[in-house]
Amino acid sequence: MSQTFKHGDQVLVLWGLAEVRGTIVEVYGPPARPHVVVELTPELSGEIVDETTTVSPPVDAVRLVTVAA
Repeated sequence: MSQTFKHGDQVLVLWGLAEVRGTIVEVYGPPARPHVVVELTPELSGEIVDETTTVSPPVDAVRLVTVAA
């Protein structure tokens, strides 16, 4: 795992052909193959999702949101 994620981190998750922004609510699984539970909301996703939902991808499928300089 190249990055360490924690509860509250904002990440980008592949959603179809786009990326959607969400918030990590849990990190779980064995150290060799950890997963995250990401909460997706219309407010953060730019209305790509209609209602709050969660997804559980492996950590290598999400990117940490970074602040633009």
